[in-house]
Amino acid sequence: MVIQFLSAFILVIFTQALIYHILALRGLTYSCSIMHDKIFEGESNELTEIIENRKLLPLLWLKIETRFSETMLFTKNDNTRVRSGVFHRSVITMQPLRRNKRIYKLICTKRGYYRLGAATITTGDLLGLAHKTKAHSSEVSLHVYPVPLQKTQFNLPTRSFLGDVIVRRFFLPDPFMPAGIRDYSTNDPQNLINWKASAKSNKLVVQRCDFTSNSNLLVFFNTDYSPKSWDNQSETELNTLEGMLRILATIIDLSILGGQKTGLYTNCIGSRDGKEVTVPAALGKKQREELFMAMAEIRFIRTRSFHTLLHEAVQSVRESDILLITRYMTREIDYECKMLRQLGNKVEVLIVND
Repeated sequence: MVIQFLSAFILVIFTQALIYHILALRGLTYSCSIMHDKIFEGESNELTEIIENRKLLPLLWLKIETRFSETMLFTKNDNTRVRSGVFHRSVITMQPLRRNKRIYKLICTKRGYYRLGAATITTGDLLGLAHKTKAHSSEVSLHVYPVPLQKTQFNLPTRSFLGDVIVRRFFLPDPFMPAGIRDYSTNDPQNLINWKASAKSNKLVVQRCDFTSNSNLLVFFNTDYSPKSWDNQSETELNTLEGMLRILATIIDLSILGGQKTGLYTNCIGSRDGKEVTVPAALGKKQREELFMAMAEIRFIRTRSFHTLLHEAVQSVRESDILLITRYMTREIDYECKMLRQLGNKVEVLIVND
């Protein structure tokens, strides 16, 4: 009797282990999404995980490990922990034909470009005889922008770089620079009528447009800590360069909001595509977003020397405002600045200390 009972018990154990070995991962889906794909340093975000068990077999335990950057801080949960600041781990039970949706709040503490949601899911039978693991890739990306400084936190090199749109402007207003509304007059063309605002105010109103500056601001950002450095590794170097990025973000923000065409050129690679970070000059909100995305993607890995970058600009840049943001000056950099000035460009240098 005892032998029969043990035989039946062993048979049941191995049968359920075989069933879980074959069916555990079938009908199991995982997806990850994030509320905001573009935020500033220190802002909070929400991560949503959706796990579905689309079969009749219950999953007695399901371990989910999702890889994240150590700069992302999760709120604490009873079944969630972050190991070495890298893995967001949770263990749950899934009933048959159930969908589990969980939302976690996280804080992004450091500028950067991140790929989110790549997860490893492990499950098996109750006794641990059968283990099945599956990796899920993700296409969710997140840009964390550097936070611009307050205007009073540093001295700007020159007012002309902030888009002095009152003094220097075109003869005609720029239709791509809206500046509020005003009452319609018989001299106004009908294509300027703001029909939505007119319906709200019960009278015809037209879109008022600002004048824009006719100059370009080209910012050249030197990502080398010193003339002898190639890849910046020490904490002091990286902290200084991150501070320079916040200054860069401030100047770009003021320039774009001032209605000035703004472009960015660097001698480092971007984390998204590994190419040198370059954004040609343009106007508007879309350009501001492109510039902040580029700043988020900057990795302090040098592509070429800074004076070589400037030497290439000498071949094509004319009659522009040029701002250099760098930690140091060399004879080679100073020579390229003189060449740029001779070609009708206005050149200013902002040297940033530690």
